Amino acid sequence: MYSDAELAAFYGMISTEYFAYQDHLQQNSGKEFLKRVLGYCAGTKDPAFERPGAVLDLGCGTGWFLQRMRARGWQAFGVEVSREAAKMGRESHGLEIFNGTLQQANFPSQFFDYVRSNHSFEHLSCPDATLEEIRRILKPNGKLFIGVPNIDGLYSRIFRQHWWHLAAPLHTFGYSKRTLSEFLAKHGFRVEKVSYNSDYFGLVGSLQIWLNRNTGGTSMQGSLVNFHPVRLLCQWATNCVDLAGQGDAMEVIGVKVESR
Repeated sequence: MYSDAELAAFYGMISTEYFAYQDHLQQNSGKEFLKRVLGYCAGTKDPAFERPGAVLDLGCGTGWFLQRMRARGWQAFGVEVSREAAKMGRESHGLEIFNGTLQQANFPSQFFDYVRSNHSFEHLSCPDATLEEIRRILKPNGKLFIGVPNIDGLYSRIFRQHWWHLAAPLHTFGYSKRTLSEFLAKHGFRVEKVSYNSDYFGLVGSLQIWLNRNTGGTSMQGSLVNFHPVRLLCQWATNCVDLAGQGDAMEVIGVKVESR
């Protein structure tokens, strides 16, 4: 297993091209609307709350989700291992982003109403310790959102070592609905909801990796993965796979229970 320092070095190497490390706060509203109409982008299925509170986004990138929550009246905090991404969020948008690990941030106990880890939990080298820390900083009945690749999904079983979301070594652990649910229960969380919310890369990206298997090309090198009509068709196919409960990205909402 790579150490946190070694993993952080990987993110520094890809900071200019990694999706989460780009400035998504400046978005084209017309383009985003068209994506939603075409079924190209559904967004995350975060839980609903009666009123704003304190939210923590673990692995927040440049902080686009924090900016959105802050605009809704939330106290918004982020944790991000990439120095460049955290700096962009702090300096360009005035966001509260801690550069480092969750344990290093040392937030007060029972401070947050909502902790969110969207496609960052599978990057952690110490998920046990991280869940214990999340439990400590969450209020009683506080909610936890975890979005991760699903190793039991259809595309994972078809493409195996060529699966887009395998992403070694950045993805340190793989989870299924069963294993993640059991893991959350072990750390004092009751699973409230499991849903599937995948994007086209699970299909078109895996196909491109398979096509590049003998050429040494990267997952983003090739005419297939960069052809937008193919991306759209793959997204429609992926939406159907999600409806069948076989998606390759799942979102789990857990609630902190008072005793375990």
